[in-house]
Amino acid sequence: MALSLCAGMTSAQDTYESVDLGSSDLNGTARYVGMGGALSALGGDITTMGTNPAGTALFRHNEIALTLGGVFTDEKGQLGHDASRMSFDQAGIVFTMDQSDASGRGLQYLNFGINYMKKRNHLGNFNVANVGGLDAGNFSQTWQIADMANQAQNQGFKNEEWPEMAAYFTPTFTSAGVCNNDGVVGYDAVNDTYVGIPAQSAAYQRATYGSNSQFDFNLSFNVSNQYFWGLSLGVYSQNYKRQSFYAETSTGGRYYDVVNWYDSKADGFDIKFGFICRPIEDSPFRFGITVHTPIWYSMDDVNGWNFVDKGNNYQSPNLQYDPFRYSYRTPWKFGLSLGHTIGKDLAFGLEYELTDPSTARYFTEKWDRAPYFTYVNEKIKSSLKAQHTLKVGIECKIVPEFSLRVGYNFVSSPIKSTAFRMLDAWYDTYATETAYINWKDLHRVTLGFGYRFKGGYFDVAYQYQAQKGDFYAFDGDYTDAGKYYSFAPTSVKNNRSQLLATLGFSF
Repeated sequence: MALSLCAGMTSAQDTYESVDLGSSDLNGTARYVGMGGALSALGGDITTMGTNPAGTALFRHNEIALTLGGVFTDEKGQLGHDASRMSFDQAGIVFTMDQSDASGRGLQYLNFGINYMKKRNHLGNFNVANVGGLDAGNFSQTWQIADMANQAQNQGFKNEEWPEMAAYFTPTFTSAGVCNNDGVVGYDAVNDTYVGIPAQSAAYQRATYGSNSQFDFNLSFNVSNQYFWGLSLGVYSQNYKRQSFYAETSTGGRYYDVVNWYDSKADGFDIKFGFICRPIEDSPFRFGITVHTPIWYSMDDVNGWNFVDKGNNYQSPNLQYDPFRYSYRTPWKFGLSLGHTIGKDLAFGLEYELTDPSTARYFTEKWDRAPYFTYVNEKIKSSLKAQHTLKVGIECKIVPEFSLRVGYNFVSSPIKSTAFRMLDAWYDTYATETAYINWKDLHRVTLGFGYRFKGGYFDVAYQYQAQKGDFYAFDGDYTDAGKYYSFAPTSVKNNRSQLLATLGFSF
């Protein structure tokens, strides 16, 4: 069996990994989540140092908070992984330094804060028992594999030099022209090209797990109790894992399956700027402005596969100790927010965020990988679009000790409906996962309540997230005899719940 000459190289960087790296959950303290995260203008919550750093400038007492919770997916666990998990979501502290004088003008408070927050919980499970659209034409994963093989052949690479995906899935021949492995795709000897074999049925399973942690180091200023400024340094650490299983039966009864695994670790940083203003000095109405620089990530990836065909088991080399290193830059993020209170009983928050994932970029210091990264960055530009986030939240005090909260989030999809995962025959050495999901808009609804006691508080929140998507087991667009064929997607959901509780103390 042919072995790739690229044995030390992996590749999993693409449009869809880019979206995952740049996205965030709604997470933090239970009060923050209960109000849908719409606190960037209202401030006064530890979590805001990661959204609007000026929010901590409204503190007038030291405060410490700890949040624990659980995440529950609607889909049952896949590939031996659970459908729910407990979660350590937040821990933070704010120190206040009173600088006020009798005039009430100038610097009133200088505050410092540190906060840990789970930026993203990667828990997810998908099971597509019957991949739709296979009966609409000659659709099969082998069509995409054949395209990769032909691409490698057209680039002048010999069969024994091909990447693992093409070498194991396609027929290989001895120097005498005798086939020593017939693979899972067909071979047209007349035209010397590889062709796909129509599929009769296919199934797919996937499990994702791990998390992205965010640490914020915050400095904020209260000027005349009317202007609030803040700055946060964000430090990020990601551990993301994915496993998937794909099985396909051809119209001739031929069966094969492939298991893919992907492990990504990342460390990064950004800087966040925030401002809150009360335009009218004696009015509780305020507005906020936020600017987040891109997060610069340093990435380490390893990935591989296990392929079974006709009882033969082929496995990619173990790359666990040979990660591929590169850099990734997320897009800038901008935010506008409004906040208003009525007496001490009602608080309203409204927030809008804008970011453009199509401006995200991959970087590498390896000269031989530069063309591929240029290709991927161009794919990001053409496949992604601006993303809009709207947050709304209301808090009502029933009695001085008890509060009720409700919130809503709308997050538009950054993925264009025409996006697809296209593998490169040479650089995607061990990337045999052709599946992708074009996620649509995301909706979150939140509820919460809070109880305040002398010197502290206890808050609880619940959120439900609903999102639909179009699942494709492989890129199924192709042209045959002058006719264009398009593979029909399978509708999937990414629905999950979160329950969390916060215990905090003022001192």
